Amino acid sequence: MKKRRLISVLLCISLFFAGGCGQKTAEKQPAIQETAEQTAKETHKAERGNKQETVQENTPADEQEEAAVETGAATVLPMLVDYDYEAEYDQDSYETLISIDIPKILVIEEGHDALCASLEEWNQKTYKSQMGAYKSVISDNRELWDEGVGMTGLSIEGNITFTRADSLVLSYYMDTNEWLGGAHPYSFKETCNYDVKTGKDLKLSDVVSDYDTFYKEVCAKLEERKDEYGFYEDYPDTVKNVFYGDKEEYGEPLWTLSGDGITVYFNTYVLAPYASGEQAVSLSFTEYPELIRKQYQKNSDQWAIPIAEDEICLVDLDGDGAEEEISYSADRDEYDYADSIVIHCDDNSYDTEMFMDSDYYGGCGYSAYGYLIRTQNGKTWLYLETMGEGDGKYLQIFELMKNDLRLVTADYLGIDPNQPFEPESFVLSKRFDILGTYEAYKKFHVEEDGIPKTEDLLWTIVSTYTDWKVELTSSIDMELSVREANTKRGSGQKETLPAGTHFVLLKTDGEAYAEAMLDDGQICEFELEHPSEEEWEGRINGVSISDCFEYVPYAG
Repeated sequence: MKKRRLISVLLCISLFFAGGCGQKTAEKQPAIQETAEQTAKETHKAERGNKQETVQENTPADEQEEAAVETGAATVLPMLVDYDYEAEYDQDSYETLISIDIPKILVIEEGHDALCASLEEWNQKTYKSQMGAYKSVISDNRELWDEGVGMTGLSIEGNITFTRADSLVLSYYMDTNEWLGGAHPYSFKETCNYDVKTGKDLKLSDVVSDYDTFYKEVCAKLEERKDEYGFYEDYPDTVKNVFYGDKEEYGEPLWTLSGDGITVYFNTYVLAPYASGEQAVSLSFTEYPELIRKQYQKNSDQWAIPIAEDEICLVDLDGDGAEEEISYSADRDEYDYADSIVIHCDDNSYDTEMFMDSDYYGGCGYSAYGYLIRTQNGKTWLYLETMGEGDGKYLQIFELMKNDLRLVTADYLGIDPNQPFEPESFVLSKRFDILGTYEAYKKFHVEEDGIPKTEDLLWTIVSTYTDWKVELTSSIDMELSVREANTKRGSGQKETLPAGTHFVLLKTDGEAYAEAMLDDGQICEFELEHPSEEEWEGRINGVSISDCFEYVPYAG
């Protein structure tokens, strides 16, 4: 049996929002909506390099690319991970005998053909490899399962973590977690690094300016922990072989690039016994600026670090050199629901219930996840995403001060913790019900007032780049504006498209406009009329949306 599941590395805002809980009235629209139209925890302490010069928002694309190389001000590269899930079941009990999750990595933005080709090659290679392992386990265990004595609940799962995804570099690792019987599960890591423009693999020697010195620094850091983790006596020979040995036998070093530096990985068993686990060594831009080529460094005094519920982060809020302990917690009931969040700063605690009368107050709900953000003016912000009924996500923004807390604004937006978040450029996504129900994203940056701002005019629909496209088929003839791809909105001509025309939704303004692709690659523009007080959906050319199409995929 086979099914598909989709995990967005933007933010997977559920398609099923339940009414009522934490929602704002039409009279109280959060301010972000208006503005929209206009291993890092350790290394953040060494605040990044010199201040970067501002890149003008109206700089042409080629000049922006040059500026990005010079200043590290690369823009976010929106990514998504689609998973193939397959399982083998017992025919009588329907118990899962073995299951597998195979990741497929997608760029959800136009203009990256070379990178997409490289990722497709990686996707196919990964699928072939993991499916081969899956089928081999089935073959080895089939006889035992048929006799009712084989181990069940076996699994192979690939998980993707992006460490950097911007207009210069895509860097990520895949953890393959296997439970195939035996004394314990097994996990191993693979890493990938690409030049986003060319789609070519980046080798460690491409990124570091002095390979030999880099190797020596990694060795020095490993030497400091050899006794604590019980490294094998001959581990130095292993490390040398990883860096300099036969590539057919040892492969390339496992490494990733982030916004803070380079991390080198050694899988379980490579340097020490299983109990010692995987080893990772990080060299930051601030500690080793001469070892890493300048074009790959991010030079900014802004930073963002993830912070989970009940986790403590140390941040100097007032610049006095002393770090405050920052955390947040919630008093959850038996269903994991909480009415509010308590934000802690050293000995001070602030229950967000104090903002209940604010237009933006969103309570807490069933979960919370956040980012601590430092902007160039030295202020610190907490971006806190909460999940309410129906998995609806709500983003609340607080200003943190040593002896005070301020709720800045909030909106139905969210951040995916699996994708790197940089204050200079990141993605937020939102759920819409315009010609269907879907999630769409824009690129943002954090302003000095803590509020995310975007220059994107339209929201890009995430599922456009997957097998789960939002598709419509007209049931009547429709007069619509049609233009060539890669041309400006409003530059087309009115055409009468016959009943039976197929559309794939691409973008929306989030209010009364959407773009769709026709089967011939042209772009069709939908101008929607707002519904009257008696109607729940709008109209196109005076005709109710539901009467224009054979089916409109609204959720719930």
